[in-house]
Amino acid sequence: MKNLWSDKDAKVAIRHYAKQGVNADLALRVYTSRLLGGEPKLVLHGGGNTSVKTTAPDFMGHETKVLCVKGSGWD
Repeated sequence: MKNLWSDKDAKVAIRHYAKQGVNADLALRVYTSRLLGGEPKLVLHGGGNTSVKTTAPDFMGHETKVLCVKGSGWD
């Protein structure tokens, strides 16, 4: 399997998603999920599930631990 990771592209993803209020942990998970999902030998139709443990503000604005999950077939 060829390593398609790019530090430059990862930084671009972090900056892109930061503009939408997404933290770096989740931005990098989106980036890596797309790398894996783009390799048909690694995934079935729909791409599978990916997740990341991170923190996010709750309704009171306090940072709290969260689990972000991307289900099969969703962007």
